[in-house]
This record gives sequence, C-alpha cells and structure tokens, in this order.
Amino acid sequence: MLIAFEVLTVLLAAITMGLALAHASEYPGKLRLDEQTYTVVQTIYYPGFTIGGIAEPMAAIAVLVLPWDFA
Repeated sequence: MLIAFEVLTVLLAAITMGLALAHASEYPGKLRLDEQTYTVVQTIYYPGFTIGGIAEPMAAIAVLVLPWDFA
C-alpha cells in the first residue's frame, strides 16, 4: 500500500508540474495574439487546466500525509 501511495503522490506532483510547464510554454505564443484572438484561445485551454488543476491541492495534501500515513 505504501508503494501505491508513493506512486500516486509522484503522479499528482508530475501532473501539477506538467500543467505549469505547459502554461509557461504557451505564454510566448499567446503574447503574439491580438486581444480578440487571445480571448477566443483562452476558452479552449481553460477546461483542461481546470480539470487537471485539482491535482495541485491533492499533491500538496498527499506530500504532507505521506510521512505520517505509513510511519
């Protein structure tokens, strides 16, 4: 059970970092867009980041619980 929880914790942290990296990588391209196009493009990205965004608080909780859960 400990290994499964450790893998879950690493997976949640990786999802969080992956979304942050994707967001940072897209930023230079978004800077080239005019305001109207930028607004349209943003609506495309929000659902995916919102769904994946739940991993950030879950990762934080898992990292805090990991040392005490199986000690």
